[in-house]
Amino acid sequence: MKRHAGFTLLEVLVALAVLAIAMSAIIHAATQSIQGVAILREQTFASWVALNQVNQLLLEAKPWPTEGSRTGKAELAGRSWRWEARFAKTEDPDLRRVEMTVRGAENAPELSKLLAFRAVPPVKPPTAKPLDPANPPALPPKEKPAL
Repeated sequence: MKRHAGFTLLEVLVALAVLAIAMSAIIHAATQSIQGVAILREQTFASWVALNQVNQLLLEAKPWPTEGSRTGKAELAGRSWRWEARFAKTEDPDLRRVEMTVRGAENAPELSKLLAFRAVPPVKPPTAKPLDPANPPALPPKEKPAL
């Protein structure tokens, strides 16, 4: 009996099985990569929201509360973000702490957390005369070195 050149049916089926396994592994890796990029994008936007909210709190003229929290919504990248600022005392009585957390939705998992500190403003600002460039303040006299 003369044998024809080519592959048998069994060899073709084994080759297809190996190819299917390899392709499913490649598709799985690509899917995980896409999901990872989406998660990193969400966390990046959430950290920007947290930073914006902390900066707004730092720019407020009124002092931060000793304890308590505030919540709100912020718009960034075409969507709405939920933030919560929790204020707390520190060991230093002149320093306040805020912990800013940002979520994608009301009960969604936390995407970003940022800590910030702010000094309590003095009760009475120090009185200082404005500097006159025409009359700079006199420097104290230098002592001569002993010989």
